[in-house]
Amino acid sequence: MKNLIATIIVFILSSSASADSFCVATYNLNYANRRGDQVLDAIATADPDLICFQETTVQSERFLGERLEKTYPFFYSIGHDGQYYAERFAFASKKKLTNVKFTPPNAGLFGFYAATFEIAGEPIQIVNVHLTPFQFKGGGRIADAMTALSATEENHAIEIGAIVEAIDPKHPAIVLGDFNSISTFVAPKRLVDCGMIDAFESLHDDANAHPTWSWPTRPIPIALRIDYIFHTAHFTTIKSEVLRRDGSDHALVFAVLKLGEQSDAHGAAKSGELPVENLSSPPGDR
Repeated sequence: MKNLIATIIVFILSSSASADSFCVATYNLNYANRRGDQVLDAIATADPDLICFQETTVQSERFLGERLEKTYPFFYSIGHDGQYYAERFAFASKKKLTNVKFTPPNAGLFGFYAATFEIAGEPIQIVNVHLTPFQFKGGGRIADAMTALSATEENHAIEIGAIVEAIDPKHPAIVLGDFNSISTFVAPKRLVDCGMIDAFESLHDDANAHPTWSWPTRPIPIALRIDYIFHTAHFTTIKSEVLRRDGSDHALVFAVLKLGEQSDAHGAAKSGELPVENLSSPPGDR
């Protein structure tokens, strides 16, 4: 009898301890991806409560909606106006989302997709991001590449500015997706300057040594960390990993987050953390 009571107590405590934590993932599928089995395997391995997809297509959305229906009964998808193969977004969630809203691009190509996900009675703002990719024609000069990079950064500054303005700093928020940007560039840096925390970097000293995107260029393939999960200081990052599978040039990135102020001094020090109220403030000189 004592053992039964002890077991019940442990179960209650573990249930209550996990009630305010959840797992969120971002996954750029690559619109040309035909490896649905690999996509499903990555999702099953991470087992997130909410997945933010980029570069879905009507066909892949139908496939995912059918295959994930039992585990993720709430599926939402949208695109802009059909101009770009890579433009679409989707959410797959174990819980019903509210305030689902697509914001068309004010710069760049794709816009962003936002929703609210409730944890322990707390509304969590979720922003699904796909920033403008770097566009440069092969065979150009170095000066041409630098001009293209500068133009991309200007677009990213406008895109991330619109995302920051859309977030209510009074409530927890998570901004995640394909930033098409390394961690020291304008978009990730803007979020850090606003006090948001890079979930993966908060747990890994060598974060940038874990690429989330690769491309088989010759003679040396490119591999960079350009997919991120950022969160406000309302959360503590418990776990964050990168899962690579065939079919997409991007990896699935997931993070287990717990409601409660980020207690990891390593992560806070790296992010240059500011009060959450500064989320809507303009960035300082860069």
